[in-house]
Formats: sequence, C-alpha cells, structure tokens
Amino acid sequence: MNDRSEDEVKLNILHGDIPNSFYKKTLNPYNSNNEKYTRFPATMRNFDIMSDIVRRFVSEYYKGIHEFIASANNSDIVLRRNAKLNQEVMMMAEQAFQQELERIMQQVQGQVEQDPNANPQELMQQQMPDVEKFVEDFKEKYIDDESKQAQDMLGYIRSVTQDAIIYLSAFFNYVALGECYTYSEINGNKIIKENVPVIEAFPIPNNKFFIEDHDMFARKIMLSYQQIIDMFDNYLTEKDREYLEKYYKDSGASTKTKFLYNQYFEYYPEVCEKFSKNERDFFRKNSISPYDDNSNLFEAWHVVWRGEARRGIVTYINEIGFETTKIVDEDYELNPTTGDIKVEWEYEPQVYEGYRIGNRTSAIYPIKARPIAYQRDGKLPYNGIMEVLPMMGEFSIIKLITPYQIMRNIFIYHREMVIAKNKMLILLLPESLIADDTEDRIYRMAADGVLPIDDSEDANSQKAAQIRMLNANMGDYIRQLTELIDAVKQGAREVVDMNMQRYGEIAQSAGATTTQEAVARSSMGSVIITEIFDQMRARDYTRDLDFAKFAYIDGLDTTYYDDLRKKRYLSLDVDSYLYSQLGVIVKNDAKEIDKLNQLKQWAFSAAQNGDLQMAKEAI
Repeated sequence: MNDRSEDEVKLNILHGDIPNSFYKKTLNPYNSNNEKYTRFPATMRNFDIMSDIVRRFVSEYYKGIHEFIASANNSDIVLRRNAKLNQEVMMMAEQAFQQELERIMQQVQGQVEQDPNANPQELMQQQMPDVEKFVEDFKEKYIDDESKQAQDMLGYIRSVTQDAIIYLSAFFNYVALGECYTYSEINGNKIIKENVPVIEAFPIPNNKFFIEDHDMFARKIMLSYQQIIDMFDNYLTEKDREYLEKYYKDSGASTKTKFLYNQYFEYYPEVCEKFSKNERDFFRKNSISPYDDNSNLFEAWHVVWRGEARRGIVTYINEIGFETTKIVDEDYELNPTTGDIKVEWEYEPQVYEGYRIGNRTSAIYPIKARPIAYQRDGKLPYNGIMEVLPMMGEFSIIKLITPYQIMRNIFIYHREMVIAKNKMLILLLPESLIADDTEDRIYRMAADGVLPIDDSEDANSQKAAQIRMLNANMGDYIRQLTELIDAVKQGAREVVDMNMQRYGEIAQSAGATTTQEAVARSSMGSVIITEIFDQMRARDYTRDLDFAKFAYIDGLDTTYYDDLRKKRYLSLDVDSYLYSQLGVIVKNDAKEIDKLNQLKQWAFSAAQNGDLQMAKEAI
C-alpha cells in the first residue's frame, strides 16, 4: 500500500514525463527487439490536458467559503453561563432601582394624587424592566469568554503558521494524488506546522478515517549532513558525532569512506544484534556508501505511535489532615511516612515518537522513544485523508486523466507521423534526367521549386512526357484525427466534472439560470471533496489549539492580521484557556454559497424595485 513509486510516476506524468512503457503498443507494435524497427518518423511528446484541471480545482477551493468556528465544549461552560446570567440580572435590577427609584416614586405619587383608587405597587411593577425578556435576549446573544478567546487564538495560529499555503498545497495533493497529510509540533513557544509531501508519508491505518486516529504513522525525510546536525544537535552523543563525521559527512568523491558491517558493529553492537545471520554475512562481504544513491542526502525516519502510560492515583493525608488523592508517574514508590495510604494503577493513552537517521543497516537513533509534548487522548500529531469517503476510494485527477492523456498523445503522434510521411503532391520523373547528384537536385527543388534536368538524356522528350504529379492528399484523415484529439480532451474534462460552463465557455443563447444550473450540477462532484477536506482542516485546527496550550502556558500578548488583513489584538487568559475543552467546526461551503446567491438575487430585486437601501444592506 505504501509503494510511493506510483506517486512519483503520477507527479512525473503531471509534469509531462510519461514513461515510454505507456506507449509500447504504439512505438513498438510488433514487440521487436531490433531497435531500428522501433524508430518511427515522429517524436512522442506530451500535450498536457490535466495541469489546467488541477489548477482550477485548487483555485475554486481558494475562492470558496471556508469559515472555521472555534468553541469551548466544557460541560461547566453551561453552568458558568447560568451563573453569569443570574449575576447580570441582579446587576440590572440594582441599577434599575438606583437610577429610576426616585423617578418612579414621583411618577406613582402623581398618579395616586390624580386617582386615589390606584394601586401604587401595581404602578411600580409596570415601570420595572422585563426580566424574562432580558434573560431570553441574553441567552441568544451570550458568547462565553472561552469560545471568543479560542476563536482569537485560532486566528493567531493561522496567521503565524501561514496556513493558506499549507492547505492549498495539501488540497493539491488531495485532488492530484488522492491523499494528503499535515503535521504540527511544538518547539519551545512556537507552533510548527507543515504540509507533508505524499511521497514522504507512510501511514499505517486502522479502521478509522482520519490519520490522527490511527495507531501509527511513519515519515521518511531526506536530509543533508548539516540539517541532521541542526535538528539533532542536542540529542547526539560523542559516539554519534564521530560516526556521522566519519561515514556520513561528504568529504569529496575520492575520499568518501565505505561503510562496513564490522565497523558499524564497533560503534553500535547492541543495534547489530537485531540482524539475522544471513544479513550479517551479507554485510560483512559488501561495503555500503550511505550517500551514493541519494545525492549526499540521508534518510531520516520520524515515527509516531499510540501507546499507553501507567499512572498512579495515590490516596494520602495532606498537610491539614484531610484524605485526598494525587496523580503520580509509574516510577513512584509509596511512602507511608509522608502520609501515603495506597496507590491504584491505571493506564491512559499516550503518543510516543522516535527518530532514526540512516537505513536499517547503517542507522543511528538520536531519539529512540519519547512521549510527545502534549497528549490529546491518543491522537497523533499527523493528520490527513487517504480517500474521499470510507470504502469509496481515492479521487486522483492524474489517475483519472492519464488514460485520456495517453490516448490524446497517441492521436497527435499519429497525426504528426502522417504529416511526416505524406508530401501530398509527389513528383514522378525518370531518375536519369536528374543527372548524378539526385539528392542535391531533389533538395533544391523542395527549397525553391526549380528542378534542372539533363536534356541530353532525352533528346526526343520521350522521358519528359512521363513526368507527372501524384496527388496523395490525406487531409480528411488528418481532420478526423484532429476531431478525435478534441473529443478526448472534452471527455477528460467530463470525467472530473469540468464542463464548458466551469471553463467560462458559455453559449450566447444560454440564459443566466441555465448557466448557473449547469455550473452547479457540474461542480456537484467536488462538493464532497471540499467538505471532507474542510473536515480534516477542522480537526487540524483543534489539534493546533490544544498544542497552543502547551506552547503559550506562560501567557501571550500579541497582534496579528486575520484573513481580511485586519489587525487583531490577543491577550491570553492562560488559566481559562488551559482548562477549556476546545473544538472547531466548519460551515458547509455549498450551503454558504447558496445563501450568498440568494442574497445576490435579493439585492438585484431590491435595486430593480428602487429600494436602494435594501439592496445596499443585502450587498
């Protein structure tokens, strides 16, 4: 499943480099081993019909509406809302009494003087604010502080990580190759986020749809010697540095050191114990250059996996004599002298990571296994999608269009071959009339239309009478090939729902309603693709908000620019943020566009009826 050579072939096809094996039937129809029978009078070239489709898919996604809403999902949010609601009602009542008590009493006193039968209490109640209406309005308009802070933090994270580039790149991978992956980590107080190239990703799936819910994920990164030093400087031992310097650092082709099993065993005997006897015998006899096949770049594998951590719940007597509990690590030892009573052990999900530099037979391990910085109930720091829906399979424009691309190239190849063979009008004349240098005379005739002949060979013009023109016009065949070429291009577009309306090729007779309906129907196939990708993004943003708790545990005061390039200010309330259970949802792109179109129609109708103010509000 993780054979990335197929993805490399797909990318090469997108870039116009199609393997000749795809054209074997055309270039070598008789399956001949003789090279001269495989050379035809035309060159197989690529006339691309898929790059513009990929660009349009990515551009349409960029132009779409993608609104991500952060919210706090704590159960105590509701309780805090009710508490704040009661507090606001009390404050409102106190202010009402303080501000209007004298006015109400004076007004009631005047009404009683005019009508001695009036009830002062009823009159005062009529003047009091409607508490129930206030409560209902407050429930509708209330936004808890945690959700607002989460939304501001989401905007800040999107700004500092420049996620527009990340997700446009990921969406390209999704529609072009059928899968996409992202990764986030914490480095100090920075959140690092990136799009993971598909050819570097090696998912190990379970029955879950999103990658973050899988049990394991591996990534293969190609690094230079200096990049290895920069990334793992704090984790390399002196033995690791010596080994890297001796066997990995590029010191010129003439002085590169070959790697031998015995030498590796001297450095890492405990690692070599995993090799079988056959492997040991093989590597004893064969030296290895780790950099020979990788242009001086070396494999660096990053693996994350879901495991478990053992936690203890200790019951003890605290300083003031009350029995309470605390959570301890697995190496904790019960100490009755400090008040410990008992300990109960439980297991909770925990994600670990490890790094390996080099391949299996020549590797060092700067980080064998360590827990990642922030635990999220066993969710991996990698995320992504491998198909449109479970059991539906992948959607790959390159894979779908490749048969049409090859067929189109073959038709164009045959058209060029016909043109190369056919000269349309062929001159037939006796060879003896052209004298000795036949090739030179024919070349000059093709160049300037003049053909000198040797009239001494034909004194009676008997041979000249045999000169005639042969009409070999293949125009009809060429025209049919051209029609097939255009038909293949149109068929390729239709298979990925890119009809002429989505390309802006609209007939003058087509009305606005017909055009909109055609565009809506043709884009229906990409609605599910966009929705699933946005669902993945929402989970990514939830991951980033959780990571931010660890990154900004010391607080954060900053300014940033949102998607509309408007300056925003963020002052983080760390206590409330750390204990909030945050989540992100995304509005449906298609529904939002439908709402937008309805408002456009409303504005147009209002403007036609002369209600410019309503039209302005709609716009």
